[in-house]
Amino acid sequence: MGYSTTVALRHSARKDGTCQVRLVVTLDRRVLQVSLGIAWPLALFDEAEGVCLASRPPRARPAGYAEQLAAAQVRAGGAEALAQLADDYSLLIGKARAKANNIFVEYRLSGQVLTREKFLLDYQNEGSKKDFVSYYYHKVLERHRKKKIGDTTKKNHLSTWRALKAFRAEIPFHTLGPDFADDFKLYLDKTVRGLNTRWTRHKDVKTYLAIARKEKIKFENPYEDFKVATEPGKWKPVPPDELRRLEAYYQRCAPGTAPRRILCKFLFSCKCGLRLGDLKNIGRAQLEGNRMTYEMQKGWSKRLRASLLPLTRQALAYLRDAHEEEGTGKFADYSDQYENRTLRAIGLQLGIETHLHHHVGRETFATEFIRHGGTVQVLQKLLGHAKITTTMKYVHVDEHMMAQAIEQLDARNEAA
Repeated sequence: MGYSTTVALRHSARKDGTCQVRLVVTLDRRVLQVSLGIAWPLALFDEAEGVCLASRPPRARPAGYAEQLAAAQVRAGGAEALAQLADDYSLLIGKARAKANNIFVEYRLSGQVLTREKFLLDYQNEGSKKDFVSYYYHKVLERHRKKKIGDTTKKNHLSTWRALKAFRAEIPFHTLGPDFADDFKLYLDKTVRGLNTRWTRHKDVKTYLAIARKEKIKFENPYEDFKVATEPGKWKPVPPDELRRLEAYYQRCAPGTAPRRILCKFLFSCKCGLRLGDLKNIGRAQLEGNRMTYEMQKGWSKRLRASLLPLTRQALAYLRDAHEEEGTGKFADYSDQYENRTLRAIGLQLGIETHLHHHVGRETFATEFIRHGGTVQVLQKLLGHAKITTTMKYVHVDEHMMAQAIEQLDARNEAA
């Protein structure tokens, strides 16, 4: 692939008689024009050299030269000021060309294909390949624009970026090392109360470090020998008696009302374990019998992207209700805050002690699956977890489950 740059003026002049200066980039015979944010008189610009001039020799003066020179000197505040401005602008032009050429060299050496989109991203976000804080921010926006992460994930990842920026405004990639992870941990220990929130901050940072490594940015992995502690999740599953009350209340709600629409989505999650991001995109899922194929939103790795989930008859019933009542093939989508407030109000009305929240649905499914004899290994696949330790955080063993397990053990021993 061939790369080249030149500098040219946009020949349609502005009201003051100047023309925009543009960087003209050619990528494999395709032309891309980038405004440099400066303007200069056409008669005082050397397009062959790509520089701004304060004057021209008599033989090289085009038509209208005297008028444009006089106007330029007035705007600049005199001949000397114009000469200084010409030098400054020429320096900016030179830096712009050098920045573009550096991008060409980086892609050529890495063996990656340089597209128009990649060039603009790297050019407009100068320093993002050198500074991790800048890289993290622009990569979040890029992934969201390409729909690789949803709105909620974008919000969460930007929360981590703000913590990272407050920790250090700039973090050059070449400075990353074991000390970074230790120092960031100490900072989070002082500023973030929740252990799992601190774990999430580290996890998000590791995600974008992994993306940077895939893009062949060189740095030492600061998390290679670093382990982040977590604690059991604060969300507790809905116990069977409370779940039955919610199901009965759902049946009493009139179709089309907000409580019924929100409960439909929540109870579906309790019966299948889908996270909120996947529930919002259920309209794109394909259903054959009780087998649903959907695109998992979290993680977005190729390995997990296309997921197959068998649904219980109860889950299918809630999905059918949503399809029939919404007429859109998906659940009603209110704001997360409104839905969680509505769930809490329903819980208060029914005397439910569990803190109802959309995260609780996934916890409830996992716990009920184990309660009814399911194995953790199968649950791991249903929840789409890469590690079984993650799955175990969703399982909450209560006294009834322990008593039931002992009864079953006694029964097997007596039968033997």
